[in-house]
Amino acid sequence: MFPGARTIDPLVVEDATVRALIDDQFPHLADLELGRRYTLEDHFAIRIGDHHGALFPRFAEDDALFRRAADVIAPHIDRWGFPVSAPIETGLPGRGFPFHWALVDWVSASTAAFVPLHAASARDLGAALRAIHAPAPPDAPANPRTSAGLGSLVEEWERLLVFASLRGAPENRVLDVEATDALFRTGVETRVDVPAAWTHGRLEPRSIQSDRGRFAGVLIWHNFGAGDPAADLGGAATVVPLEMRDELYAGYGDVTAATAWRAQAYQLFASMRHIELDDPFLARMAWERLIELGLAHEA
Repeated sequence: MFPGARTIDPLVVEDATVRALIDDQFPHLADLELGRRYTLEDHFAIRIGDHHGALFPRFAEDDALFRRAADVIAPHIDRWGFPVSAPIETGLPGRGFPFHWALVDWVSASTAAFVPLHAASARDLGAALRAIHAPAPPDAPANPRTSAGLGSLVEEWERLLVFASLRGAPENRVLDVEATDALFRTGVETRVDVPAAWTHGRLEPRSIQSDRGRFAGVLIWHNFGAGDPAADLGGAATVVPLEMRDELYAGYGDVTAATAWRAQAYQLFASMRHIELDDPFLARMAWERLIELGLAHEA
């Protein structure tokens, strides 16, 4: 389930509990200062010293993902040639915190939500996605965000589309609801024409890193598993302006027409979610992409 569809309150954890969990389970980090906390809708991350961090889920349904993440991703990290802030150890429930959590390598950079990528970085991002999208074996664990297919998102899409149309676009623009819905449903109706691949599942402006506009790595890996690579391409397209899309695909390699249509639908779904979350950086990028597509017009 996507965070926007959850109705229960997300868990809030005090820094003292985080400190105790780290000291108990990773005593070699006990002398390192805890840094800034970054709170997202479904998890929060906290820096530990200069080179480590920890991610903690805020919903019970994500516990299984955090429990498996370090083991699932471990065989892949060495084959990737880009920085990865990925789970390296699994933290256990304790000290009143009820879920598994992840110790990660910390990559120091801004996110693309805060410092947008330069045009020259689109190709590097595409190449990173191609490296991630290795063929997945039949027994690979499913990525909950990329494996179910666009059809599973229709009900949530309809809710998000209504919300975005009522919220209203910036600069005195209005969302063309019919055209936006038609473009999304074109992707829904397009068959999956590529085999299942390993996928990230959370490509968005907050998980793609930027070093003064240069692609600098990828964060937030707990969904990693088998699925449709179009979902990741659509997530990347929330960061990359339409005029840079060709460079993204050039770095990635061959993208079939069907995959491009599905990726477009995933981008639209992500844009609607970002508008609902109302983070100013996410909402700005979401509306920029919709305007570029001609889906938000002057009132």
